[in-house]
Amino acid sequence: MRRFLIFLAGVHKWFKRCSLRLRGMTEADLSRARILQGRTWDDFCDTLKAAGANVLSHGDADDRTKAEGYRYLSRLIRGGLEAFVEYADPEAPVLRRMVHETVKMGADNPDNFYENAVVRGDLDYRITGTRGTVHFLTFSTQKGGYGKGGGLPPTGFLDSRRLIVDADGCLDIIVSATPHEGNWLPMEKDTGMLMVRQTFLHRDKEEPARLTIAPVSAVAPPSPADCRRVDEGLMNAANLVAGASFLFSKWTRDFRAGENRLPRFDPATSTAAGGDPDIAYYHSFWRLAPDEALVIEVTPPPTANTGTSSSTTT
Repeated sequence: MRRFLIFLAGVHKWFKRCSLRLRGMTEADLSRARILQGRTWDDFCDTLKAAGANVLSHGDADDRTKAEGYRYLSRLIRGGLEAFVEYADPEAPVLRRMVHETVKMGADNPDNFYENAVVRGDLDYRITGTRGTVHFLTFSTQKGGYGKGGGLPPTGFLDSRRLIVDADGCLDIIVSATPHEGNWLPMEKDTGMLMVRQTFLHRDKEEPARLTIAPVSAVAPPSPADCRRVDEGLMNAANLVAGASFLFSKWTRDFRAGENRLPRFDPATSTAAGGDPDIAYYHSFWRLAPDEALVIEVTPPPTANTGTSSSTTT
């Protein structure tokens, strides 16, 4: 169903472009008309209203769960507006936390510190900063972006095992579709987003990396908000709320098939949704009585240092 909806969205965009050409209009002309006539705001609100159906679709949920469901939607709205209306300029990107302690999207790891930025595949960028002491640090570029549909297929990956850091703990990474010597994070022409994941073993003891991003070549100063940017930004924000809530609501239903078990999640599905290709994901749906506890036994893989493994019970 999700692939079919993405296909329909692509067909709709194609017909819209053809219709615009026949009428001698550009997409900027259409956005201006939508803003002036109030259709942008109407569509934004209608999409948010439709997203509420994802909460109501869980008919067996108790009142607290449904209240948390609407709280979840409100958090997605906040994250979407910041990402697509306030920080959506690829010529002036900002590494910022879209998912954090009070904005939860779905399947985010509490041991991860996430940052992302909007980028463009035909530009080159430089990431600079300090490595810190965080256990594992990964950089990835992805096609598309949150709220745009089509998933987040990877276009480049760099992690702390291959990262070159100087004696002072500083790093310098080139983000480009053209190969570079040293720290190079690849992009493709369709790349639209950059994500940084910092994975902690001991969050209270480890220092996160401190990073900034900027275009390599001088570009024009960020332009003020215009009709097209606001039109697209509001609709991308609304699509994020509807799309994320639909996707993770479906995943939750699928997890019920493995209730109180912990099967490995399909790697292809997690990578297409923006997951780290070096992480093996396990998801489940659990249900416990007041006098029950869920016991998870884990056998870690051999480590690089000792070559041994042990069993862990949680």
